[in-house]
Amino acid sequence: MRKIFTLIVTVPCLAFAIHAKAGAIAEDLSAPNGKILVDFLGTKQVYAATKSKMVAIKAAVVASNFVTAHSSPVVVMPTLNTTAIFWGTSWATSNATFISDKIAGLTYFYNNVGNSSYTSTVSEYFASGLPLTHNFVTYKTDASRKSSSTPAAVLTEVCNLVGAKNIDPNGYYPVYSDLPRGTASYCAYHSAGQCTAGGTTVQFAFFFNLNNDSSCDPQSPYAPASGSASAQAPLFMTGGGVAPQTQSQGLAALINVTAHELAETATDPVYFPRTGSAYWAGYFDVAGNEVGDKCAWTFGPSNIAGTKPGTVLVGAYDWKLQGEWSNKAYNSSTGYDSLKGCVTGS
Repeated sequence: MRKIFTLIVTVPCLAFAIHAKAGAIAEDLSAPNGKILVDFLGTKQVYAATKSKMVAIKAAVVASNFVTAHSSPVVVMPTLNTTAIFWGTSWATSNATFISDKIAGLTYFYNNVGNSSYTSTVSEYFASGLPLTHNFVTYKTDASRKSSSTPAAVLTEVCNLVGAKNIDPNGYYPVYSDLPRGTASYCAYHSAGQCTAGGTTVQFAFFFNLNNDSSCDPQSPYAPASGSASAQAPLFMTGGGVAPQTQSQGLAALINVTAHELAETATDPVYFPRTGSAYWAGYFDVAGNEVGDKCAWTFGPSNIAGTKPGTVLVGAYDWKLQGEWSNKAYNSSTGYDSLKGCVTGS
């Protein structure tokens, strides 16, 4: 979701503004290129108001509900190579209570999502028509300093930890913070920038710590309720045999927003031309909503018979994952939800 607002961020001796909207440029003086674009995943409350507007648009102008290409040729990422980053002092190995199942669960999800039916939700936006090809490269932990939610700081962290010369053109760098959301109106965002002017574009994402955050909780049937005494129990295990269909509340919340940002990065990455301004080069609708935005906080039927509603099988686990927008499903009224365009890969 792209909203217009301004944040004042301070870098040693310098101050600059970040504007987030469709096609807006955010000044980042910590990187020579100086440009970052940001797209936010709002809380449930934010999307409740947005969804009613979408339904009204559907009734008025059917064509406006489709997501369309915004460059020619369209720029998408049918292959994503993910390097996850866990940033903040709470990720220290000595802090087992906070880490709990998060690193194990997220790396498990990234290792298995490429073989799941969920990747087919975005296949129609790729020239090949094939599902998203996803490869999990590795994860890195930086518990040496406090994390930050500002796009400039997150980009700098990725550049420092991965190395400007090591950025993969097909890379995706999700950064998991230990910061609680607080009063922020969003749960996560995806963005892009460059470590050096004219360098490889860094497609990255940011995630708050969503422990006991009811506004960013999908309410997985396999996780404790947000705020309950057992919400942070380390329930995810990666041992052999049949995987237990349970996970902590914090992990379940992160997995859902992770799926959202993964799909949007693949279908609407930022493109940096050799000259001129960076822009969103993929698919979104007339209001700036990407494929994840249009189905945010909506959950369809399970994609595996006999499992809980809204869940998607990834690896040996069922996760409660939001749907992604499909023009084909909308056109044929085969999707779920009031807009009839959301699918989960079933």
